[in-house]
Amino acid sequence: MQQYTEHGVPAPVVESRTAAVCRSRNGDERVVILAKGFLLVVDPVTERCTQVSFPNGNTEYPYMCFASSEGMFYAGAGTQFMAFDPFDCSFLHAEDVGMEGELVGFSYAESAEGTIYFAAYPHCRLFGYVPSERRVIPLGQLDAEEKYPSHLAVDEAGWVYAGIGTERRGLITFRPSDGRTIQLVPTEERTRGMGVVYAAADGSVYGHWAFADLREAETPERYRWMRLRSGQATPVDWRDVPPSLYSGAAFYRLHRQLSGAWKIEKHDLAERELRLRAAEGSSTRMIPLRYECGGAQLSPLSAGADGHVYGTSNHPLHFFRYETGEQRIRSFGGQVIEFGGGGNLCAYASVGPMLAGAAYPGGHLHLMDTRLPVQAEAGDPNQARNPRLVASHPEVHRPRCALAHSDGEHVLYGGYPGYGAVGGGLCLYNITTGEDMLLTHDQVVPFQSTISLAEGQSGHIFGATSIETPGGAAPKETGAKLYRLHWESRTVDGVWSPVEAREIVWIYADRKGRIHGMTEASRYFVFDPVEERLCAEADLSEWGSPVRVGLAADPNGTIYGALSGAIFRLDPDLSMAVKLTEPPVAITAGLAVAGDKVFFASGSRLWSYQLEV
Repeated sequence: MQQYTEHGVPAPVVESRTAAVCRSRNGDERVVILAKGFLLVVDPVTERCTQVSFPNGNTEYPYMCFASSEGMFYAGAGTQFMAFDPFDCSFLHAEDVGMEGELVGFSYAESAEGTIYFAAYPHCRLFGYVPSERRVIPLGQLDAEEKYPSHLAVDEAGWVYAGIGTERRGLITFRPSDGRTIQLVPTEERTRGMGVVYAAADGSVYGHWAFADLREAETPERYRWMRLRSGQATPVDWRDVPPSLYSGAAFYRLHRQLSGAWKIEKHDLAERELRLRAAEGSSTRMIPLRYECGGAQLSPLSAGADGHVYGTSNHPLHFFRYETGEQRIRSFGGQVIEFGGGGNLCAYASVGPMLAGAAYPGGHLHLMDTRLPVQAEAGDPNQARNPRLVASHPEVHRPRCALAHSDGEHVLYGGYPGYGAVGGGLCLYNITTGEDMLLTHDQVVPFQSTISLAEGQSGHIFGATSIETPGGAAPKETGAKLYRLHWESRTVDGVWSPVEAREIVWIYADRKGRIHGMTEASRYFVFDPVEERLCAEADLSEWGSPVRVGLAADPNGTIYGALSGAIFRLDPDLSMAVKLTEPPVAITAGLAVAGDKVFFASGSRLWSYQLEV
């Protein structure tokens, strides 16, 4: 019997990771679109697409790009900074300049002399690149605490400005002549948010520090704008602020614009199209984007009541279903999930025929009826959108867990908060009435985020937490907790520290009332909350590292788990995990049991393991 089966790539696409228009001295133009591991050069006249892989085998994600006044293209991916000639389709420079785990190229700017400045996450370091010498110069750290240097600009006098955040917004000036830095934001105004700076077409630099969130939409009339020059900030009316050379939002941002009769409306590698609009009139034009890729990484999976397996890809989000009877993958694309974009459905819960999915970004909850067709728009008055958005909570910006309560009505989901915040919320949603209740972190476990859930025998809810803060803030606690939520009162009536851990990535409540859990370090434990004692503990790190949603039950109640290098079964009676098999590929996301198979993701590919029955 063949134990493992590869079912294919559900989302054979990549995500746009910003783009730029490069213009040569003779007026030729190229559109360069970034992707994970490569860039795509598009000739807007001939519509020819040229795909070029990053140098040195780099397959990391880029975050921002820049087109210089000389028509060259600049980007970073992982620790590597790159300079690219889009007309010759060749890299001029590629160098690892970041420290381990650093992401260079979070923002860019150009001086009048042609120096390209760029900043790196998470140490807020600044670099300068001299194109004539093809040399990168480290210039020091802009801020010792904040992680996101998301905006950069250089004024006519050569001063560099950086907009930073997210826990404490800031706007920093840097003078290259002596390395002097000045924080322009008063201490009392350095609250959660992001400073913003940009260079306008007239060469002037403008900025403000009013963003309350990293991804807040830009509405100029809301902010106290400043004109920045020689390290000084002068107030200016928002009506007098010219537009930035950047347009668009998030990874659809575009640096500069085409100069002719056509303007770029949107670049979308996930939909494989570059949409243009006429500079005058209402005509539109679409250039097909042709490229090859290995597909988007898959996020956690779930078995629906219909016996099929559901999931999404991550960056970009494409919703798909593996139809177990026909043994085929059916992709529904990205538009079917409202506000999906570059996110994913992170966790699921089934209540009868209804499948609930919690989504990043934004903490959205989507509800799908597995009896009805999947569709983005209503086909007729009797057929509504499916799935449909039913709740949104920024306090659960990055969901990590979901649970269906045994009352048959409630879905709970929890996760990390948004940018600059510490401690995520827990949402209780009633699928029958639409009642939506949010418990903030201070009502659950202060300054921690719920990332795993289980229901006890009495109907009370157990949750486990993480102290991590992926939105840029500094953690305020030192160890993850296990807690009990009294179901009737909706209050926490017990909190424990069963093991030393930064995160407890999954938990399971057995029929004896004990809690089985797994830490971020692959340490398995069993804890008795009544006797408040640790019953068992085992180091399973030889089996690999934890994966998201690494636990699933079959219809008979057997619990299966996964680490990156093993599939196992929980034996509650013996308080141990029993290893079943080592997969031929690394498991990157889990875990769904449908029929007699355990389904999991390995990168962009869907796999299954045949259980012995």
